Amino acid sequence: MYNFLVSFVISFIPFVLLGALSIEILMRHPDSSLHRLTTILIGALSLIFLSDFLTQSLDFKFVNLINPAITYDLTFIAITILTYYFAILSRIELPFWLLHPFAGVPLIGSILLHGWPDTFKLYMAMGKHWRMEMHNQNFDMMFVIITFYSLSFLLMIMFIGYRKLKSSRAYEREQQMMLTIIRGSVVASIWLVFFFALSQIFPEIPIVPVDSLPTYAAIILAYTLRLAMHKHNFLATAEQRYKLLFTLSSSGVALMNSRGIVTESNPAFRAITGISESEGDIDILSILPNPDKSVYLEVIEKAFQERAFPQQMQMEIMSRSGLRYMVEVNSDFLQIEGELHSYLLVRDITVQQRNEQQLLELAFTDSLTGLANRYQFNMKLNEAVERAHHTGTRVVVMQMDLDHFKWINDTMGHSAGDILLCNVADLIRQHTPPGSIVARTGGDEFALLAELKSWQGEETAAEMANTILHAFAKQVVLGEKYYHVSCSIGVCLALRDGEDPETLLRNADIAMYAAKQLGRNQYHLFNAQLKSEAERDLLMQQGLETALLRNEFSLVYQPQVDSRTGIVFGVEALLRWHSAELGFVSPQDFVPVAEQNGTIRPIGEWVMQEAAEQAVRWLEAGYPEMQMSVNVSASQLSDPYFARKVEKVLMQTGLPAHLLCLEFTESAAIREEEQIMQICEEIVSMGVTLAVDDFGTGYSSMKTVTSFPFQFIKIDRSLIFDIDVNPRNVAVVRSVIELAEQLKMNVLAEGVEYRQHVELLQQLGCYHIQGYYYGRPMKVNDLEAWMSADTVSKSS
Repeated sequence: MYNFLVSFVISFIPFVLLGALSIEILMRHPDSSLHRLTTILIGALSLIFLSDFLTQSLDFKFVNLINPAITYDLTFIAITILTYYFAILSRIELPFWLLHPFAGVPLIGSILLHGWPDTFKLYMAMGKHWRMEMHNQNFDMMFVIITFYSLSFLLMIMFIGYRKLKSSRAYEREQQMMLTIIRGSVVASIWLVFFFALSQIFPEIPIVPVDSLPTYAAIILAYTLRLAMHKHNFLATAEQRYKLLFTLSSSGVALMNSRGIVTESNPAFRAITGISESEGDIDILSILPNPDKSVYLEVIEKAFQERAFPQQMQMEIMSRSGLRYMVEVNSDFLQIEGELHSYLLVRDITVQQRNEQQLLELAFTDSLTGLANRYQFNMKLNEAVERAHHTGTRVVVMQMDLDHFKWINDTMGHSAGDILLCNVADLIRQHTPPGSIVARTGGDEFALLAELKSWQGEETAAEMANTILHAFAKQVVLGEKYYHVSCSIGVCLALRDGEDPETLLRNADIAMYAAKQLGRNQYHLFNAQLKSEAERDLLMQQGLETALLRNEFSLVYQPQVDSRTGIVFGVEALLRWHSAELGFVSPQDFVPVAEQNGTIRPIGEWVMQEAAEQAVRWLEAGYPEMQMSVNVSASQLSDPYFARKVEKVLMQTGLPAHLLCLEFTESAAIREEEQIMQICEEIVSMGVTLAVDDFGTGYSSMKTVTSFPFQFIKIDRSLIFDIDVNPRNVAVVRSVIELAEQLKMNVLAEGVEYRQHVELLQQLGCYHIQGYYYGRPMKVNDLEAWMSADTVSKSS
């Protein structure tokens, strides 16, 4: 009874458990060849336990009919199945004609056992406690050889398979699963060898039958497979998941054989091709638009021979409806039931490529005009300069700027400005040589790049510029009105005017600004003189930024005299700049630069503060009251806080308001007229005098003089220097003096150098004089010495 219970526990229960496990695996996925093979393997292992149970529990006369031959037959069959199982699982692509002999070696044991029973003797004997297997030395040697071969071959297959799976990230789950099975197989092999050897040393022990212990290696192996199945889901669950991914994937998935026939595909692939599932297999050549199909067939055949398709391959396909798609194809190869297939992952990148093209256009073109943008222009210019270095060609670079474009934007609105820019872009494009690059590089700035032959030069470039200028003669329609637009063009040539793109663009820009200064609506060729002037302007810009901090500015004062009495009634403060780098710089040169770079405001505020302080010092020194005249720039007038700044200067210095006179030109006054008018009224309400400077030049108009609260009109020197010989100027000056009398304004003549000028002005009714006749602009000490010497009275 004890023997039966022990046999039931150690043999029959494992038989039932393994049988149930094999049925469970089969039911999870009956259609899977891997599941069926797993079921057969575990079923064979379970029958070994059944054989052991029957050996110990049946009547002894039946034992030799069942065991041990059947037990070893099942063992050899299980080892053979296990070899096939691991070969499939490890994805080792061995041809069947090679796999069958290697896997079938263990079956030789059954052949030897039944063919030569006397040589390989195996029988059952009754021991003291248990029934035992008895076998001769030939059998032992045969079994050891087969076991050693099988274990070695299995471990080799698993190792090679693991290495192969590890080389691809796509099989990460299979790697973990294979590693689990390898570990379990090693443990099972060790168990088998150890207890087989133990059974040879101790044929019988009272507690359990020793012959049954090696068979527990089958339980270790079976439950290793079970663990791998649950832990890594490599059986039915994984296949269901992969089937779901296969079906729902937005990318096309297809299996293609070596003949180019797609035998299996998902809905996404069929949607791309336009071929329904009911139409069966898909000939891959039928969806390729290229009429030369044989080329693609050769590519497929070669790829299958080498087992390598190019990855991330982009190609065009055509659906059944005629729609064309750009797709990206990735692929791999796998064996399915002995036939090599290519696994294709097809992703529709048509929209992606269209978006990339749009992004490329945005990166390289101007969105408004469709011309090249600055980035593309610089890139093309760099390529052209490189070619010029190597081939000796000439490169023309032009910078173009629309004249008075701001006026169009301010009066007509930005939408009208955009229409104008588009028209200008078309105009330039139509009147440039083929192959030229036209770009919009800024708001109203355009650039042109043209490559010339080595024998072409300035004449060709000038002709191109003239062609563009003449094209601008055509009027543009904006809002049912006709407008004439012009442009200024700067031209330079590589490699004469620069050997790198940056220098060429800078020099073309310099030439363009020279064209603007010469009156606009023209072109200017870059030359060395322009370069030196530009370098000087750059030094001036840099110097003006720090001139105040370095105390490089100073003031000189020119007296203003009443010619009737010879009394100095005022002085004009005039700015001087002694630059550490440039030396003395004329105001005519640096003031326009200061207005451009914005430094004129702090400089103008310093002049007003310094002049007011000097006026107060003269008052404190006992000099008679003299009105201090200070020039004010248009930039200062446009400052909404300018009136407060004037008031602050008066409060800080203590200068009486009536002794401060602020001078500005009419052109400055007409900018932002309403705001400047309000500022002027605030200044006059303080008691400060306002004077219109350089009257008779620029935008002189009755409206400006009558609208603004001026108290002084300063007649420009251009009307004075030849007044004694120019009747026209006499008439103009007389008119200005009569106008001032009617408006109750004072008149002052600037630039008076000769006595006859003073006498003629007196006859016309102008007595306030400023000029070299009475005194040049002087430093403080010189002016004080001049006044102390009573030079004015002598001149009078």
